[in-house]
Amino acid sequence: MGGQRNDLLMKSFAILLFAALGLFFAQSGHAQYKGSRDYFPKSFPPPPTGGSSPAGTNSPARQRPATPQQPRFKDLPLTTGFYFLSDTNRTYLWTKTSVSSAKNTKNGVVQTISGETPVQK
Repeated sequence: MGGQRNDLLMKSFAILLFAALGLFFAQSGHAQYKGSRDYFPKSFPPPPTGGSSPAGTNSPARQRPATPQQPRFKDLPLTTGFYFLSDTNRTYLWTKTSVSSAKNTKNGVVQTISGETPVQK
């Protein structure tokens, strides 16, 4: 009779444990739901429809300024430091040594460079 009692006790303990774990994970498993009112709040009305735009948006002062052209290697004066466009971290500084060559200041390599190569100062 003691064996049946132990089996019943173990089964009830297992059921209680699974129920407790189920409640624990059910509480933390709820997903957050956002409705359209969260994405489109009333405090920010949509832009006006049609061809009209608010005053001042098409004025010349609001237009983007023209981006200056990237300087070319041939435009740099001698002994000027520059970086190639591909060197986005500006790791390798080059110095123009002649009309068609430059020297890498990091390892001393001299390279022939086309005059039309875009560079950044």
